[in-house]
Amino acid sequence: MKKMRLLLFAAMLIAVACDDDDDQNDPGNSLSNADKIFVTNAADGGMFEVKAGELAVAKGDSTSMGFMHGDSLSVKSFGRMMVTDHSKVNEELKNLAERKGASVPGSLSAAKQQKLDSLSAANGAAFNAMYAKMMVSSHQETVQLFQTQAASGNDGELKSWAADKIPALQHHLEMSQMLRDSIR
Repeated sequence: MKKMRLLLFAAMLIAVACDDDDDQNDPGNSLSNADKIFVTNAADGGMFEVKAGELAVAKGDSTSMGFMHGDSLSVKSFGRMMVTDHSKVNEELKNLAERKGASVPGSLSAAKQQKLDSLSAANGAAFNAMYAKMMVSSHQETVQLFQTQAASGNDGELKSWAADKIPALQHHLEMSQMLRDSIR
């Protein structure tokens, strides 16, 4: 009888030791590699658009380049909108990723940093044209990234979040195309 109790006690200890309560290992709270790649790429693009927007506010032309829904559009005003909108989205992405056990990069990828450095070196009309062109390219890439995630991502919450952001990103793309066209 003593041996039986000892065996039961040992079995209970083993069962308790094997029970993993770590939520980060819970499949419901972790992201697939594909979803993590989306998070990394979305964060990289968002940080780039904020940092480039900050440069546009500092160095861009404040002269109205055209009109969009009754609002004047200048390099500075577009840059300000990028800083505001993408800072908010970046924070949402960071919070969502952290809840899922993932993290966002703290700095730009080498490719995005190189683009930002070349933009930073430009001035005047060359800066305005380069910024507008980069924003068109960046938003084309971002819209495609978010559409792919919305269609084929693995995590339902992340898919839904990406889908919800697409209309605003498409609007940014349209505005950046108008800005680029007005500068030409």
